[in-house]
Amino acid sequence: MPRLSVVIPTRDRGAEAAEAARAVLADDCDLELVVVDQSKNDATVEALKKIADPRLRVVRSNLRGASNARNAGVAVTTAPVLAFTDDDCRPEAGWASTMLKLFEDDATTDLVFGRVWLPPKPNEGDYAASFEPKERLQRRVPSPDEDIGIGANFGIRRKVFEELGTFDALLGPGAPVFRGAEETDLLIRATHRGYRVVNARELSVLHLGYRTGVDVRPLHVQYQTAVGAAFGKHARLDGVGGVLDAARWVAFYTGKTMADALHLRRPRPGVLFYFVKGALGTFRYKLDKDRGAFVER
Repeated sequence: MPRLSVVIPTRDRGAEAAEAARAVLADDCDLELVVVDQSKNDATVEALKKIADPRLRVVRSNLRGASNARNAGVAVTTAPVLAFTDDDCRPEAGWASTMLKLFEDDATTDLVFGRVWLPPKPNEGDYAASFEPKERLQRRVPSPDEDIGIGANFGIRRKVFEELGTFDALLGPGAPVFRGAEETDLLIRATHRGYRVVNARELSVLHLGYRTGVDVRPLHVQYQTAVGAAFGKHARLDGVGGVLDAARWVAFYTGKTMADALHLRRPRPGVLFYFVKGALGTFRYKLDKDRGAFVER
């Protein structure tokens, strides 16, 4: 059994997936790497075949969405520690070893979110998600201006992942409904159940996935709607605590919009609107309380 299982989801980006795999495998850590391929053709498989490393496996999946891919990858791995990154990311040298060390050196660490940094913008207005940890320990569900780690650089103990109920397939990139916030949803579940979350600056990944031009606004809308759905789901699942978490986010965005108006800055009520829209949109779905997940229609 390897000590670390790494999962990378990919779809129709064979060259990028191969580069991400090479970056992970450059580390001599005792790991297994599973790339879950949801592509329409065999181009990604062919690109990955050129990597001669027995630690790499490719799993084809007919399902769609990063959450489904990650869950499928976990299902075919065995290590006690799980790590995740994306095909448009390049883990820095020693990433896998650093991830494993964070868990093996401290038995109380349950989840880890690492730094995700960006290269210079190709054009003004381009956007890609990033994460710069501020606080080492995640003591509660964050507010919008606090640490919110992302799935591009994430680790979790397998037993904790299984207890939390895996990634919600209706959340995340490529999902049929709420296209983002799958890691935020998992973070909420973890903090509500008292698991210890560490934000580690020494665990670093380069994110190359800039969106440009007309693709930027839809990405923001999709993500903010999905974040609202994650908080709305837990307001329904977790009682008073979940409602208070969602209320803090609504209060933050309401206050920011009012402050912008008072200081003659352009207010951006859309952020609040899409958060609330996502939260209310959860009522179209039943919830599986045991798994903490939406029930697909």
